[in-house]
Amino acid sequence: MEPEVRQKPIRYYGIDLLRFLAALAVVLYHFTYRGFHADHLSPVEYPRLGSFFKYGYLGVELFFIISGYVVLMSAQGKTVNQFFISRVTRLYPAYWVACTLTFLVVWLLGPRPQAAGWSPILAASVQAYLPNMLMLNDFMGYPHVDGVYWTLTIELLFYFWIAVAIAFGWLRHLPLVLAVWLGYAALAGTGYGKGIFMIVLFPRFAPFFSAGMVFYLLQTNQGRRWQLYALLAGAFALSMRSGKTVAMEYATLFQDAFSVPLVCGVIALFFGLFLLLTHHKFQLPHRAWLAWAGALTYPIYLLHHNMGYIVLQRLGSSVNKHVLLAGMLLALGGLAYGLHTLVERRYSRPLGQRLQRLLARA
Repeated sequence: MEPEVRQKPIRYYGIDLLRFLAALAVVLYHFTYRGFHADHLSPVEYPRLGSFFKYGYLGVELFFIISGYVVLMSAQGKTVNQFFISRVTRLYPAYWVACTLTFLVVWLLGPRPQAAGWSPILAASVQAYLPNMLMLNDFMGYPHVDGVYWTLTIELLFYFWIAVAIAFGWLRHLPLVLAVWLGYAALAGTGYGKGIFMIVLFPRFAPFFSAGMVFYLLQTNQGRRWQLYALLAGAFALSMRSGKTVAMEYATLFQDAFSVPLVCGVIALFFGLFLLLTHHKFQLPHRAWLAWAGALTYPIYLLHHNMGYIVLQRLGSSVNKHVLLAGMLLALGGLAYGLHTLVERRYSRPLGQRLQRLLARA
């Protein structure tokens, strides 16, 4: 077994800020644009806010870059068991509570089938609940309890490949591994969810995860810099291609114009910010609110989607829409704070210790 690295991890408050802004952008995209313009999820229209925050979906792409960077950093010096425990304790405690709460709210307060505002996205199925609690429902053929959980499937697949890399020593040859992955993504195109390789290697999103890992390798001087910059250039080009594809798909889905140059410009901004981070030019001082912003990001992401649409459906016709939006954001922050302090901080460590004992006996 490889020794565990026990040095205190470095915290980058710039990443905390980026993570929080990405989550806020996704929330406002859903509340002010996506819900009204497709699937009858929200009766409330926000024309001005929606015209701006319709690009908030790009927060997901930023999440994937951050995940590539942070997860690779957390994998350094860990065994497969240690990496597994770190990911389970990071993802599952908050998820179990959020998934259960979302299921109950949708089941009790959501629209019934064929009623106004109903959508398969807002369906609450008892049969789907347990597979969702495992976070494996996509692989078992069950729908998501919440519409944003599809991204967690992508994250799980990414964690799986990191665990494989740890097990087979691929982290020592990561530039070569990333070159192969990006090469596959270049050849496979930007499809999503069609065919086993398209699912498990997710070429549409691979460039973003790859970029995050390359940024970490550059920052820590792991590899020849010209090779890493070549990989980064490839990831950037493929990210632009993916951004264009999604923008065109959304233009069709929402019957609205999406600016490809703007989308590519935002993605370029993400890469630019991480380049600054890599060269130690994007370092924010220690601030408690930045740490809290980063800590609340995951709970905010888990809680906002389906429950938010149900609130918009039930109160949208009786409450001023701007007051309603502000109230929803405040309530979401409060719920996220409670989920972090009462669940994540309280139960993540005991869960990790329990898993460690179980794996030691296995």
